[in-house]
Amino acid sequence: MRLTIVTATCALGAFAAACSTDNPGPALTITPGGGSGALAVSGPTDFAAVLVNSSADITWSLAGSGSISSATGLHTVFQPVPGTAAATLTATDAADSLTASVKINAAPATLTAETIPGLTAPVTVAYDAEDIPHITCAAALDCFAVQGYIQARDRFFPMDFLRHVARAHLSELIGLQGLSQDVQLRTLFMTRAGHRLEDDLAAVMDDNSKKVITSFAGGINAYLAQLRANPALLPGEYAQLPVALQGTDLADWTVQDTLAMARLQQFQLSETIEEESSNGVFASAFLASDPAKINAWIRAAAPTTEQAHTLQPAVTPAPVSPVVGALPGNLEQARTPLAAVAQAYQQLRALLRPQGAAVGSNNWVVGAAKSATGVAMVANDPHLSLQYPPLFHLSVMTSTTASDNLDLAGGAFPGIPGDLVGRGAHVGWGVTVVGYDVTDLYLEQFLPQGNCGQAVVPCVLFKGAPVATLPVPQTWKIRVAPGAAGLVDSTTLSLGAAAPPPVLLIVPHHGPIIQAPNATTGIGVSVRWSGQEGNTQDLKAIIGLNTAANVDAAVAALTDFSTGAQNFVLADDAGHIAYDPHALVPIRNFADARLHHTQGDLPIPPWFPLKGDGTAEWGDGTSDCASATLTPVPRTCWTADADLPHGKDPAKGFFFTANADPTSPSVSDDNNPLGHPPYLSFDWDDSSGFRAARINELLEAKTASAGKVSLQDMEAIQADHVSRPGAAFAPFIAAIPADAGHPQLALAQGVLAQWATNGFDCPSGLLGTDPETSPIDPTPAVVQNSSGCFLFHEFLRVLLTNTFADDLAVAGQGVDGLFALKSILFMLNAQGTPPQIAAQTTLCNDVNATGTQIAAHTCIEQVAKALVTAYATLSAQVDPAPAKWVWGRVHTIQPVSLLALVTTGYSPGPYARPGGAFTVDVGSPSLSGGGLDFGYRSGGNVRHISVMDPATPIIKMQLPGPERDTQALFVGPDLLGQWVKNIYFDFAYGPTATAAATVSTQTFSAQ
Repeated sequence: MRLTIVTATCALGAFAAACSTDNPGPALTITPGGGSGALAVSGPTDFAAVLVNSSADITWSLAGSGSISSATGLHTVFQPVPGTAAATLTATDAADSLTASVKINAAPATLTAETIPGLTAPVTVAYDAEDIPHITCAAALDCFAVQGYIQARDRFFPMDFLRHVARAHLSELIGLQGLSQDVQLRTLFMTRAGHRLEDDLAAVMDDNSKKVITSFAGGINAYLAQLRANPALLPGEYAQLPVALQGTDLADWTVQDTLAMARLQQFQLSETIEEESSNGVFASAFLASDPAKINAWIRAAAPTTEQAHTLQPAVTPAPVSPVVGALPGNLEQARTPLAAVAQAYQQLRALLRPQGAAVGSNNWVVGAAKSATGVAMVANDPHLSLQYPPLFHLSVMTSTTASDNLDLAGGAFPGIPGDLVGRGAHVGWGVTVVGYDVTDLYLEQFLPQGNCGQAVVPCVLFKGAPVATLPVPQTWKIRVAPGAAGLVDSTTLSLGAAAPPPVLLIVPHHGPIIQAPNATTGIGVSVRWSGQEGNTQDLKAIIGLNTAANVDAAVAALTDFSTGAQNFVLADDAGHIAYDPHALVPIRNFADARLHHTQGDLPIPPWFPLKGDGTAEWGDGTSDCASATLTPVPRTCWTADADLPHGKDPAKGFFFTANADPTSPSVSDDNNPLGHPPYLSFDWDDSSGFRAARINELLEAKTASAGKVSLQDMEAIQADHVSRPGAAFAPFIAAIPADAGHPQLALAQGVLAQWATNGFDCPSGLLGTDPETSPIDPTPAVVQNSSGCFLFHEFLRVLLTNTFADDLAVAGQGVDGLFALKSILFMLNAQGTPPQIAAQTTLCNDVNATGTQIAAHTCIEQVAKALVTAYATLSAQVDPAPAKWVWGRVHTIQPVSLLALVTTGYSPGPYARPGGAFTVDVGSPSLSGGGLDFGYRSGGNVRHISVMDPATPIIKMQLPGPERDTQALFVGPDLLGQWVKNIYFDFAYGPTATAAATVSTQTFSAQ
């Protein structure tokens, strides 16, 4: 390589001594340098300035294509433009008149060829500047095999960790710390026949899905063979486990591993065990003393009347009163076991899904007629826990065999083939959680031993007769040392009360027992969840979606999607759009208001625990919906497809979803979903409706008066951080009368009034992303909005805690932010209304530990008190001047490793972020508790926009972290940094774009 260096020329006088051989002058070089030609690079490259006999500042400049990370300092990272573009990088020491330069060519590098047994033909992989693999194969199964290999190479530790979680073997990886979680998940992931879910799912897979997963697992195992042979490849997290593991400790990947991981994700996105048990506990605490509190706290209705719904009303609601009177008669007796369930599953959820992780996903599609691009467009940002590395892994898979119809780009959960988010050859899609009610808790009445003729088998009472439970013996292994001998049976350890149960009990007509019967009442708790059906074909649905020829074919494929319901919004390259949130939703005749009105009795609300005596069973009454065999549960047990929300090519030109109620035909506050048959959900996944209303507002504004939505509009909507909760509280805050005794009240009202005038925006208030060192943005409106947003969130936290913590303590519960937000707005709107409604505002009073009222307050008084407290807190703890209340100093994100309690070095940040509670660009901090830390742990795991142009497709993408698992400090594409700033990269798609983006290539073959 040739290195061009220009040095200072020796001169007479003062510089003469410096030019002698005994006292050489200053010198400047660059490393890596050059020889006779240009330096070839294939990706981000760190260049260092080597300065001798000088301490001057170095500046860098670049001529040609590419970019550099820093213009000053001894180091800069050159980011090449893919291809063979030439550039010259120059370092300058102005004080000593020195320069050094190096010529660079960015040429694709050829990587080592790899082997995957079973490939039918060679496979080529091109990597782009973001390190995304573009896999080209002659047969689709070969693409899936290479996808498995690359996922394992890039993300094997999180894959291995999650398969241990999903298969309830976490204690075999991390030791005793994982045992209690194993017990919960092994219990939940049982079919009513007492089988492991993943075993039954594997047994009924269709042939094509079986071939796909088998090929995919083969690719993973090909990489595992290399990992075992080369210990240097072992991800760093394994050395930080409680017992450090080696490659030889890692088991081969199986079909069941993938199926279990998929079911785990579906479980996290659909179960409601903690909510329903908590509802039962709260109701049992106040049913006798103040039942109005139940209706005020447990709310289905959205908190404001300004709501937007994906679809227009399909049915006329039947007027039905709230159904508190139809609660199970044994609810108060069941309070103790229900409280245990609520606590246990709150802890499990905290491990699997941090607070707020599901509340935040957004997607929408715009048809060709309303698109400024002239073709349909789709946008999606699914919100899950922000992990490092990220949950999603990006790839492109293209089969050259036309009949495969595989030209797939997007993101997958590592360990699962195909893509959950992205686009195929003709169809693009987005997903958000629907929130169908697919879980019921049953209060099982256990009978004394021997009452069913089997002295050793516990029995429950069902339809007036004893029914024997099904005992399923279990073996629990715990990791105590490396190697096979390091896995010991739990019975060999002295675990005392923490010892896992040797037998799990299944109620054959409902499901597993998740809480043993109370010694006094004999009441235990079982759970029935739609995901416990071991005969579904969800992977078949995803593969069909990935390869669909148009939106109609995609909808047809999704009829097999059964569990973990997603709001699928679909757009094809012919300009059509569709909406299809398909899943198995149980028919509940016992909750159908139409039937019970004709029968003269009250329907039973399924968002509370149900009696297990046979009075609240799934199905329409014509079929046995409690079959415990592999035979599919009859279709008559599930809500008909025609009764589920769906649509195609609406007149308005777009569909949107944000976890909210897609179909509600009324904004009236009846708080009773049973009045809107068929019953699908109590409160969906985010019944606040704030984000849905904001997205609809923005899309309607763009499409009004023959307007159209541009690609830039799609990006702006994903980045929107206007606070609709702020707007909802503004009238109440503005109406508070002046209080001479609290001068800070008027000051606080003034800050929030200015925020309202500015439009309730929530910027970070900083010019950078470092929450500590970034300078404050001097723009007056930004300063005002940042301080207003900060004050509002502190006010909201104080208000919800002051109002609800005392009542919830009576029920042994903490403040749930979503429940509290809906409740306080309901009660504020109820003030001054007819007595029967106003009586439901008693949660605003103060009570003691026994629930006895000790002070009466109106809800407006609670608002005023919280506002004064919040203003005083920020004045004392931040700065007396509101202009110094910088939201980005406290509103931060910091991704963490899956094994955050053990690993170090896998948590970059924190980073300052805009947004807040229920903004479209979600940054939802906890709305309960104290302190001024408003950090949050969940966000858009990808931000994806596809322009479905058949000639020139465009994909914009963001990913909150690198493709490959690595510690936080690395040299490479800064995808996390771009995500923090809402900067998209162009996701190369199609042969021309891929060729231009390629920085390296690799081949795979069978041998």
